[in-house]
Amino acid sequence: MKITVIVRDLSDAFWNGNGDLIPSFLAQSAIDRLERLKKLSVDLPRNVQIKVGNGSFRDRVEINMELKKPGTIERMTSKIEPRRGYRLVTFEL
Repeated sequence: MKITVIVRDLSDAFWNGNGDLIPSFLAQSAIDRLERLKKLSVDLPRNVQIKVGNGSFRDRVEINMELKKPGTIERMTSKIEPRRGYRLVTFEL
């Protein structure tokens, strides 16, 4: 299962951190990154857009069930790719 997140216009403090005030996004684990992006997508919907699978309701239910299973968190990987004007964060289960 694949989760893709488009991230636009976030500062370097978000990506690299700012001391104790802002934790570094790059230094976090995959599940922590996903949780942080979920929260940001509610607060900043124009800057963070999340797509689960092909965008269907069934895929969202399936990924939610997978995340609740034990051992899934350890198998999750994430990859950050710079694109023109935004960054694409991809999570794989």
